[in-house]
Amino acid sequence: MNENIPAITVVKRGCDKFPRFIVAKGDAYKNPVFWDGSDWTANESEARIFANVTEASWVYHDAMMESLQDRPVHRFVAPLYIELHGEKPKLEDLRKWLEKAVRVVVNSPDHGLGPEESVAMMILDAEETKGE
Repeated sequence: MNENIPAITVVKRGCDKFPRFIVAKGDAYKNPVFWDGSDWTANESEARIFANVTEASWVYHDAMMESLQDRPVHRFVAPLYIELHGEKPKLEDLRKWLEKAVRVVVNSPDHGLGPEESVAMMILDAEETKGE
């Protein structure tokens, strides 16, 4: 992968009962720095702690997008079908649930950040959810 693409990750901290998350990135030498809410710091104890993985994921997303801003963008759509068994909920309730509950995980350690020299950024746009 291109050395201009940072190795950024959301790291789970806390415990199972009270999970917390921090955002870290490594430089070319794998030295970690941590997001403190406004900048990167080498001191992990100064890292901003997120109670919500979604908030931490948006920091990850913003940091990656900043590092990718000079690259061309190609958008693809891969449909994800949601089958609900039981009473049909209100569409707005489904959208809210999707935003909180769904996580798309990419096995980048085994398969890289994207095909060839690309970086894939996955975005679930729950507002685009439609019913039949």
